[in-house]
Amino acid sequence: MIKTIYEKWMEDKILKETGEKKLSLESLKLYQLNEIRNIINTAKKGKFYKDVLKNIKSEDIKNFEDFKSIPFTTSEDLSNNPKNFLCVALDQISRIVTINTSGTTGTSKRVFFTENDLKGTIEFFKHGMLNLVKSGQRVLILMPGSTPSSIGLLLKKGLNEAGCEAIIYGPVFDTLDALETLKLNKIDCIVGLPTQVFYLAKIKNMHERYRNLKLKSILLSADYVPRAICDAVSKDFNCPVFTHYGMTEMGYGGGVECSALNGYHMRDIDLYIEIIDPLTGKNVKEGNYGEVVFTTFRREGMPLIRYKTGDIARFLPNSCSCNDVFKRMDYVQGRLSENLRFKDGSFISIGMLDEIMFQIDNVLDYRAIIKEDEKKIIKLSIQPINKEIPVRFSDIENLIIKDKYLATLIRNNNIFIEITGIIDNVDVSNGMQKRKLEYRR
Repeated sequence: MIKTIYEKWMEDKILKETGEKKLSLESLKLYQLNEIRNIINTAKKGKFYKDVLKNIKSEDIKNFEDFKSIPFTTSEDLSNNPKNFLCVALDQISRIVTINTSGTTGTSKRVFFTENDLKGTIEFFKHGMLNLVKSGQRVLILMPGSTPSSIGLLLKKGLNEAGCEAIIYGPVFDTLDALETLKLNKIDCIVGLPTQVFYLAKIKNMHERYRNLKLKSILLSADYVPRAICDAVSKDFNCPVFTHYGMTEMGYGGGVECSALNGYHMRDIDLYIEIIDPLTGKNVKEGNYGEVVFTTFRREGMPLIRYKTGDIARFLPNSCSCNDVFKRMDYVQGRLSENLRFKDGSFISIGMLDEIMFQIDNVLDYRAIIKEDEKKIIKLSIQPINKEIPVRFSDIENLIIKDKYLATLIRNNNIFIEITGIIDNVDVSNGMQKRKLEYRR
């Protein structure tokens, strides 16, 4: 068993806190239950949890079943009055992040971080990145980094502590300029959103100056990372592609892959993760898909307890080659709120379409618009890599037909898919905005 630096970091902290001599599933449970009790006491300093937890004492949490009696926290709770979650005075807050959420009325979500909360994020970035980089390597960060304590700057600090040189480029708006930066700075690794890195991989092959650019590793970070994009990017940059799962409410970092590339190793020393049935609220059987729910440990500014993310994932039932204690979470399959659901219980998501569309050689991006009249129609518009090379619509149609799930949806008349033509640009793939199914009547 090859233990990673990331796993060793978590193991050392657990053994130090529990006094155990060897990491085991029992020592992990002991550590997490103690952290849950501590965070209940911390959370009660804020107005929201003071009310929610008024009848719950931390010492009454003897096991995880006791903990599951605590009600869930929702995105709407956080949107309605973010300051009610504050557990410290405002002058102790070092960073406030506002998250604009589509489909949520009222105030946007705001997430508060103390200086110690940010240090925890930097520590995770440092050890998590050591799964894919080595000291002395150069990393290009394709994420925002112009404001104090932004995700780009936090990642840069973590990488610097790991002995790497990190350059913050920011979101990609000019693909050729980003490729030139890669070449001139002799970059070893890039960190960015899936579609943006996919753009770089595809566009570089069209230009002789960048065609032979290779990297040592790539990290793609988003709620949902299409496997088709991972495969294409890995092939074009001739390197392994790692993925990261996280969200602002988690403190940015949630989990990262090891070199086995077979699921997220979750940040178990800072988070307790559950997978629940979104209808019943009960934990699903290991290996089954459900909604990701998390509880933060050691968060001073804004602890969150049993927070429902809306993300769909599952725990993987088998241990990894690098450890047999920490659980792995499978790749996120999308968001509950963004699925188009049908009366028979089936659904379609942007992720399903991604896995089809990004397999096509000359497809750089696409837009999916749902038209709802008497029947539901998904209209696909294609942005080609090279406009001089025709996109073979028949190739897309054949892949859809071969996909058992999508083919069943079509056969049952749940959905009709039409390929409407070529477009020049898909705006949602620039900057940090993520692709979604668009609804039009």
